[in-house]
Amino acid sequence: MAAITDSHNGLRDADIIKLRQQYGWNELPEFHENVLILYLKNFWGPLPWLMELVIVITVLSGDTFEGILIACLLILNGFISLYQRRSADAALATLRKAIQITVRVRRNNLWGTLPGRELVPGDVIRLRAGDIVPADAEIFEGDISVDLSSLTGESLPRDMTVGDKVFSGGIVRHGESTARVSSIGLNTEYGKTTELLEVAHPPTHMEKVVFSIIKYFFTLNIVVAAFVVVFGLVVHAPILQITNFVIVLLLMSVPVAFPTMFAVAQTYGALQLSAGGKTGVKGNGVLVRRLAAVQEGAIMDVLCSDKTGTLTQNLLSVKEICVYGDNSEKRLLGLAAACSDIADEDSIDQAIIERATESNIDIPKHQNYMPFDSATKRTEAEIVEGLKTIHIKKGLADLLLDRDTVFSDKALKDVSIMSQKGLRVLAVIASEVTVPGGKPTTNECVGLIGLADPIRPDAPDLIRELNKLGVRLVMITGDGRATAQAVANELGLSGKVFTPEDLKKDPKIALDGGVFAEAYPDDKLEIVRALQNAGHVVGMTGDGVNDAPALHQAEVGIAVLGATEVAKQAASFILMSPGLDGIRRVVTASRRVYMRIRTWALNKVVKSIEVLFVTTIIFLLTDSYILSPLLAVLVMLANDFVTISIATDHTKPLLHPARWKIFRLVMASSLVALPPFIFTMFIYFLSIRVGYPIDVIRTIMYCSLIYLGKSTFLSVRAWPYGWSVRPSMTVIVALLFSLIFTSVIAGFGIFIAAMPPIFFAIIIAGSIASFFFIEIIKRLRFVHRMLDIE
Repeated sequence: MAAITDSHNGLRDADIIKLRQQYGWNELPEFHENVLILYLKNFWGPLPWLMELVIVITVLSGDTFEGILIACLLILNGFISLYQRRSADAALATLRKAIQITVRVRRNNLWGTLPGRELVPGDVIRLRAGDIVPADAEIFEGDISVDLSSLTGESLPRDMTVGDKVFSGGIVRHGESTARVSSIGLNTEYGKTTELLEVAHPPTHMEKVVFSIIKYFFTLNIVVAAFVVVFGLVVHAPILQITNFVIVLLLMSVPVAFPTMFAVAQTYGALQLSAGGKTGVKGNGVLVRRLAAVQEGAIMDVLCSDKTGTLTQNLLSVKEICVYGDNSEKRLLGLAAACSDIADEDSIDQAIIERATESNIDIPKHQNYMPFDSATKRTEAEIVEGLKTIHIKKGLADLLLDRDTVFSDKALKDVSIMSQKGLRVLAVIASEVTVPGGKPTTNECVGLIGLADPIRPDAPDLIRELNKLGVRLVMITGDGRATAQAVANELGLSGKVFTPEDLKKDPKIALDGGVFAEAYPDDKLEIVRALQNAGHVVGMTGDGVNDAPALHQAEVGIAVLGATEVAKQAASFILMSPGLDGIRRVVTASRRVYMRIRTWALNKVVKSIEVLFVTTIIFLLTDSYILSPLLAVLVMLANDFVTISIATDHTKPLLHPARWKIFRLVMASSLVALPPFIFTMFIYFLSIRVGYPIDVIRTIMYCSLIYLGKSTFLSVRAWPYGWSVRPSMTVIVALLFSLIFTSVIAGFGIFIAAMPPIFFAIIIAGSIASFFFIEIIKRLRFVHRMLDIE
């Protein structure tokens, strides 16, 4: 081992093969819950307990065969839920593999970037601010500050230098260093790395709304059940009839498939995003780190975006140079390049080094190098120039050019001129020091470097498209006001240019600010909070370690291409391609998920209203329940089987941010429920008039609820018409299976009384008529407003 790791040039290919065979991959085995335990969980909880109570009561009442059938249906539903959950878990595992830590590694004397899982002991790695330490390693060059709070509970970062050991899972907060890997995978000190895909999460806004709808109707059913119990006792209805009615009412009000549908809808949306949109081009997708955020993107109405790499091409190049005094362009570029580090892969440093290389300038070797500090907006270094030691500062011109700096007055005038051209202006300040690391003498502005980063050709169109979708884009940049205004004009951004200082003085400017200039990464958190306090749902893009708090604070955090590992960890989405197109896909995909969930909610509310009124009215008229527990379970499973398929249905995204208005949703659902309710009651009274036995009438009601329920679903699933969007193949198969299954057991009298064939025609005709009546109701303007379609 020592023979192959005594060099700082990194491992050789032959060494890597041997070490891989010896140590394996830098990863931990995933925990998978036992399949049997997962299956048995389907029988534990409020809803399973209710169904199990139904089985016990049915058997005790003498209907042993019917009780066994309900138990079989419950077991079958458990297998369906297990299959859907395992499918979702498999999809999540695929996404988890795509989201992994990357690390800069030196192998064969060349620096490159590799997935963290490919590290082996002996690898030479580069760590800088924003990195997650991918394995245990020993530092042999540089100084860093590492946050070990997630591992040790320490509240403050720990400073580390040459000879210290850094541990897997730590977060580099400041500095840069080179280290040699000592342990990987299960052999690391803590035995794990920071997890990048969050599966468990608190309820999202959308889940809270849907849960409140379910809670409302469950409470309403409890009240109605209590009223019916009192009524039944007063009229001396049989206790068994009252008990069965109450159980059926509660069964029909509880959403069996809701958790599974939610999980499948989110996972399906995440997989669509990762596939790269309509193009399906691998590498152009959006990785979903926090699954629940697939819902939150639907209600986002403000997007705070970094300029570089998202709105611009991140192809910085030196476009203009100003020098002062006796300094030459050659000396300016040499000093600026010496105050850079190619290993950091920083776009500004790379642009300067590239220009110096093209000009055949020998770049001096730096010492006492201080990496870029986001707080001071500068990089510092020292070089030996002849017999002198020169201290160099390179950074934002507005901050470096003070009154004590030679040539500052002329330089500031040039900064203003260059900024109005949309250039990012850096100043290079030089001063002589008597001893290395000592205090500099008089500062002199050697010159200015104007960097251009052309806007992305598609950015203006995509900004306009986001505006049409109801998402206002706010650009956040560290550039000065003049530069920011010039770039905003080129992008077609509306709104005034403010600074974080302006925001602190007057938080109301968050309502109409289009650009925030002179912003530090730490300011982004305050900007996000100000927008949230103004009532907005905020999205935030970022790439650096200091962007993490803002990414975490925003409802929709988006780590852009090339983001640090800490930024990825804090974000909800990770873009795999530059620009705004990935963000547009996040918005549209999230709104499609919202439309699917809203279709489920609308369908559930309509069915709850219909079943509540049908069963209650018939009980009050006859002192008897119209649906037996077995039929109630069959209706519930048939509806829920189709409900799960909604998660993969084709749908159009909303053209504005989603807004949940529960009262309006319930009122609109009541109107939509009128046609199926009226036709169901018509079919009931028709069967009574013909004189069929009660068991046959129950079968007729069972078929009516299934067929009319499916026609209602087909109507409310798409707007403006039910046929506007073609159903997905999954929905078509689920509908056909549900209708065929219902028709077979009702037509042949399997387990229940057979239904006369003539009523198939009556029910189908009623379902078709109900579909078109619902379509008429959907066209009413106030229904559109209540359902937030407009």
